[in-house]
Amino acid sequence: MSSYAITGASKGIGREFVRQLAADTTNTVLAIVRNPKSREISDLASTNSNVHIIKGDVTDPQSILEAASAAATITNGKLDVLIHNSNAVDLATVSSNPTQMPFDAQAIRGIFDPSLSTAIYGGLWTTNAFIPLIEKGTQKKIVHISSAMADLDFINKTGVSYALAYAVAKAGVNVQVAKYAAELAPRGINVLALSPGWVNTWEGEKPPEVVQAEKIMLKEFQIVEPELKGQVQPEESVTKCLQVIEGLNEKTSGLLLSHNGDQKRWL
Repeated sequence: MSSYAITGASKGIGREFVRQLAADTTNTVLAIVRNPKSREISDLASTNSNVHIIKGDVTDPQSILEAASAAATITNGKLDVLIHNSNAVDLATVSSNPTQMPFDAQAIRGIFDPSLSTAIYGGLWTTNAFIPLIEKGTQKKIVHISSAMADLDFINKTGVSYALAYAVAKAGVNVQVAKYAAELAPRGINVLALSPGWVNTWEGEKPPEVVQAEKIMLKEFQIVEPELKGQVQPEESVTKCLQVIEGLNEKTSGLLLSHNGDQKRWL
């Protein structure tokens, strides 16, 4: 029997983590979401008695402390695995290159804040809030969902110059994870940055501009993986991610790994 907490669990990869983990009825799965009444996650909880929905906003330190407290009452004060999946981007500027950033302090903060607030600040607050539970767990694992878009070698080979704020935030995640791994190693806690691959998390019909952007991305990504045909589905990505998490130990703690379990096959 294992216990898991997943932030950003209402949709996409986060919800798929909940779904797959809940399939093992011996697991206790804590879905941490800003809106507990979200239909997608509430429907999942209604059909899986081992799924518990907890209200928690990772960008609000008090909210995430309350979420950890609520989690402790469900799991008797312990937790095996924390998966920090929450993520946000400024969609209006995600396709912009660095030279297109405005000479406007307020505008720059608006572009970077969604990604930094969820990945960096939210990652800190969520990890610190749940560490007391992790220490009492059996597996003692903390995983932050990151991205190959923050890998320097990947950027240099593909020439991907957009998604600046997102990539900078994920690069910060990778450093933050390494720092946590160094600090928490003496306490037997392993921490990992995990890239889930190029995942299709769009719900509903994609707008023409999104379709066109994905065609451009595919051509760039094929530079490093010529056989790539397109995005993977959340089911495949999460299945592989869970295998990587299962194998997380002191040797891989502090690293950025792909859903394939290495630092090469990112897509």
